[in-house]
Amino acid sequence: MKISKYSYLTMFGHICADLNQGALPALLPFLVLNYGFSYAMAAGLVFAANLVSAVIQPLFGYLGDRVSCPWFMSLGIFLAGGGLAVVGFLDDYWLIFAAALVSGTGVALFHPEGGRISNLAAGENKGAGMSVFAVGGNIGFAVGPIITTTALLGLGMKGTAVLLVPAVAAAGIILAQNGKLKSFTAKLAGQSAVQRDRDRWGAFSLVVVLLSLRSVVYYSLTTFIPLFCVIALAQTEFYGSAALVVFSAVGAVATLLGGRLADRFGFMKIIIISAVVLCPSLLLFALSKSVFLVIALVSLLAIGINLGYSTMVALGQRFLSSRLGFASGMSYGVTVSVGGLFAPGIGVIGDAYGLPSAMIVVTAVSFLLLLLTCVLPRVERGGA
Repeated sequence: MKISKYSYLTMFGHICADLNQGALPALLPFLVLNYGFSYAMAAGLVFAANLVSAVIQPLFGYLGDRVSCPWFMSLGIFLAGGGLAVVGFLDDYWLIFAAALVSGTGVALFHPEGGRISNLAAGENKGAGMSVFAVGGNIGFAVGPIITTTALLGLGMKGTAVLLVPAVAAAGIILAQNGKLKSFTAKLAGQSAVQRDRDRWGAFSLVVVLLSLRSVVYYSLTTFIPLFCVIALAQTEFYGSAALVVFSAVGAVATLLGGRLADRFGFMKIIIISAVVLCPSLLLFALSKSVFLVIALVSLLAIGINLGYSTMVALGQRFLSSRLGFASGMSYGVTVSVGGLFAPGIGVIGDAYGLPSAMIVVTAVSFLLLLLTCVLPRVERGGA
C-alpha cells in the first residue's frame, strides 16, 4: 500500500503543531516556580488555549471549505510555536495568557486544513492516509514536553524560544508546497449544490458523538492510569510512568495499523472491533489488583481506544465529503475538548468513591460508545 508523500508532509506538520499542545502543560511548573503563579492561574492558560482552539476550529474549517487555504497550515504552525516561544520573555500573566491564546489559535488554524488535505492526498487509501496524519498528533504530544523541559532546564525561561525552530521549519516547508497542496482541493471547488445536499449530516453527527465519547475515555485514561497504579495498587511512580509509556507507544502503533486494516477489511469492521476490545479491557482494568495485569491491560486499552480512531475521523469526512475542513475541525477540535471538559468530573467521582469506581464509570461510557458504534450507518465498499 503506497502512501502519498503529502500524507507524510501533513503528518510532519501535525507533529510540529501538536508538540506545542504538549509543551504548554510542561511549561506550567516553571511558570509557577519562577513567577509565583497560582495553580488556578496556570491551569487557566491550558484551559484558554484549548477552549479557543476547540471553538474556532470548525469556523476555520468552514472557511477553508469555501476558499482553498493550504497556507492555513503554515500560519497555524507558526502561530502555535511562536505564541509559546515568547512566553519565556514575558513576566505579566495576562500577556502570557494572550500568548497562550495565540498558540491555541494557531492549533485551530492547522487542524481543519491539515485533516482536509490529508484526506484528499490519501486518494483511495483514506484509512491509511488519515492514520498517518493522526499519529503525527500522538508524536507531537509526546515530544513537546521533552523538548520544552530540556530547553528550560538548560537555558532558563528564555529556552521557550526553542519552540520557534520546529515552527519556522515546518511552516516554511509546507508553504513551499502550497501550490501542489492547493491542487488537491480543486475538485472540491467544482462541486454543485446538489452534491453538497448529499452530505449525511445525521450520520456525521453520530460520528461526532462517538468521537466525543472516545475523547472522554481517552482523557480519563491518560489522566488516571498513573494514579491508578500508584494509589489504587500502591505501586511506585515508576510503574505509573511505565504504564503511561506503554499506553502511548502501543497507541501510536495501533493508530497506524488501524487505518491500513480499515482500507483492507472495511471501516465499520475496524471501528466495531476497536470498541469491542475497549469495553471488557476497561472493566478488567477497573477490577484489577495486579500491577502486571494492569500493564498488560493498558496495551489492550491502547488498542481499543486508538485502532479505530483515524478510521472514525475518515468515516466522518466521508459522510460530509463536500465539507472536509468543517468535518476535520469538528473531529479534531470540538470532540477533543469534550474529553477535557468531562475528565475533571471523573476525577470528582474518584475523589468521592475511589479510582476503581471512577474507572467503572468510564467503562459505562465505553459501553455506550460500543452501542452507538453498532448503529452507525453502513457505507459502500471503499469505506465499508
